[in-house]
Amino acid sequence: VGLGAGGDPSGGAASPIEGIEKLPPEWVPSTYALPSDYALFVEEFRRIPNSTWIAKPTGKAQGRGIFLVSKLQQLKKWSTASQKAPGEESPFLEPYIISRYINDPLLVGGKKFDMRLYVLVTNYRPLKVYLYKAGFCRFCVEQYSDDVAEIDNIFVHLTNVAIQKHAEDYNEHHGGKWAILDLMLFIEGTHGKAASDKLAADMEAVI
Repeated sequence: VGLGAGGDPSGGAASPIEGIEKLPPEWVPSTYALPSDYALFVEEFRRIPNSTWIAKPTGKAQGRGIFLVSKLQQLKKWSTASQKAPGEESPFLEPYIISRYINDPLLVGGKKFDMRLYVLVTNYRPLKVYLYKAGFCRFCVEQYSDDVAEIDNIFVHLTNVAIQKHAEDYNEHHGGKWAILDLMLFIEGTHGKAASDKLAADMEAVI
């Protein structure tokens, strides 16, 4: 699907999306780089003390090194590392990003999922973008819960197949995946055609 101005799947060249600065802020949660932005993160964390955050190493994949944060004590190591003198060896060899966790996600069958989409940008001026229709969703095996007791349960929170395949109830036949088209049919069946169309348009707007 070629995405034109405003996310219109026109299939042709298009100018940059107008009004992109008006996208809802929750579409891109507050995000900080650690350890360099640690002080800024602490200020935001204390502003909303009951929030949950998700920390990810910038140089790893397949869910390795990801963890959720609900208390500042869990990140005291970053504060210590950031205060070391120049040239002094830091015990933390890799940078992280930390984002406010979306703790009320859309669930399917009570389970959290994410969407893997593939996009090809062939030109920037004018902007020309193609969205591959055969994307897919990845599901967690266990029912979602935002209970603090489940904060360390990776089978509840992390959708990576490399993690979920180790769960007791993992289905090797379909791998915990849906085609994007199946998701759209589900949304249409449970929330109506307007909701499905809006989801498609919102996805294009984010891209």
